[in-house]
Amino acid sequence: MKFKLLINPHKNEIVEAQVHQRSIFTDNLEKCVLTNGNSNSIIAYEDKDLIILQLEDIIMITILNNKITAICVNNKKYHLRKRIYQLTNILPKNFWRINKSSIVNQIYIDRFEETKTAGVNIIMKNGLTDYVSRRCFSKIRKRLN
Repeated sequence: MKFKLLINPHKNEIVEAQVHQRSIFTDNLEKCVLTNGNSNSIIAYEDKDLIILQLEDIIMITILNNKITAICVNNKKYHLRKRIYQLTNILPKNFWRINKSSIVNQIYIDRFEETKTAGVNIIMKNGLTDYVSRRCFSKIRKRLN
C-alpha cells in the first residue's frame, strides 16, 4: 500500500483511495473522512476500534492515565487523539474549559460548589466532579451573566 499527500490551498479537498475490495478499514476510513467536516461528531477510540462520538453524548473531556479521555452519558470512556488545546478550538461554544486538563459540556452541568479553601468545584448531572480554576471560573461567570 502506498500513501500520497498533495497540498494545494487553491484546490478543493478530496480524499481518494484505490483498494481491491471494501473492508472494515475502508468503512472506518470513509467515516473518518466524512465526519471531519461535521461539527456534531468527533473521532474517538475504544481500545483499537474507531468510534464516531456524537458531541451531545459527551459529558466531559479530561486527562486520565496520561490520555485524553471523553466520558459519555453512558459512562463509557473513549480515548481521543487530539490535545486539549486542539479540542478547545474545534468544539462548539457549549463546551467550556474548566481547568488546564478538562473541558465540560455545559448541558450536563448540575451545579458549582464552593470548597473549603475558597475554590470552586463543578458537579455534573451524572455525579462527576472536577475543580474549576480561578481563571476559567471568571470566564464562565462572564458567560452566565
